[in-house]
Amino acid sequence: MAPSEERFTLLVRLVWELRAVPATAILIFPYNAEPVLHIPCRGGRRDAVLAVQRCGAWRLCWRGAELGTARLDQVARKIAMDAAA
Repeated sequence: MAPSEERFTLLVRLVWELRAVPATAILIFPYNAEPVLHIPCRGGRRDAVLAVQRCGAWRLCWRGAELGTARLDQVARKIAMDAAA
């Protein structure tokens, strides 16, 4: 799979897990760029979740922290709790 496809697949899997939490997620597909996931937070702002490849492994960047992708259910819960705080 190409990096763009892997990034898309990872973000969609995270959106699926966020749905179960439940938490709102907005997946944006720019015309000439990679997809990015936005999470609506308290106060009306939206924070981005980016999927990046580091040393051959995919990581999710949320509020300056890199999160692993092995347990997306736990990542989704963390993101939802942080967004609600």
